[in-house]
Amino acid sequence: MFYVIVRGILGWWARWYLRLEVIGREHVPPGGGLLVASNHVSYLDIPMLACALGRPADFMGKLELFRHPVMGPIYRLLGGFPVRRGGVTKEALHEAIRRLRDGRVVVIYPEGQISLSGELLPPKPGIGVLVARSGVPVLPAYVAGTDQAMPRGRRWVWPRPVKVLIGRPLVFEPFDEPDGGAADAGMREQQRMRYVEISQRVMQAITALRAHLLQETAAGLKTARGANHSGIDKGG
Repeated sequence: MFYVIVRGILGWWARWYLRLEVIGREHVPPGGGLLVASNHVSYLDIPMLACALGRPADFMGKLELFRHPVMGPIYRLLGGFPVRRGGVTKEALHEAIRRLRDGRVVVIYPEGQISLSGELLPPKPGIGVLVARSGVPVLPAYVAGTDQAMPRGRRWVWPRPVKVLIGRPLVFEPFDEPDGGAADAGMREQQRMRYVEISQRVMQAITALRAHLLQETAAGLKTARGANHSGIDKGG
């Protein structure tokens, strides 16, 4: 109930103040475990994705966020759980898998950190591990505009338009993971490469969403310029 109330308030505020636009919400499965993979350019990404998905979602967040006296308890109440800087720990990995197997939605940022430039960064293999061990589909998402509305280091949110694009779920073929103690070097390398392959495919899907948005933006600008020129010609 707390999550629904907070998300409702955030959604109203985001639509009014940030003109939040969600494209592709119909691709969100109505039930079952789901791993959402998104780009990461601002701390504002977390509430915007919560508004966009339409389902309660649990977020991995860096440990420092949960130590904040005000935001820490709120993130926990919203289903967030911490990861240490530098990568996903075994504890966080096990917690994410448990939640996914319970049919919940877990959001992860494959890049592992905020992109200061706004460009997509190479993915970490952690998402590949989650996919391989949980067996759930992956929903790619791309968030645009949050880095303009709330750049890193700024406490206040500026009224800048935000868009969230949601792609079709990706389903990966399951594969048997050898036991850690019994696996030889070759099997472990094959396992590692499988994690990397999954991570790269997920990142490619996010990149495709970004390219689609850029194409739509360019087409919109071209149309707007054409309309302006047409108006000028008619006026003359």
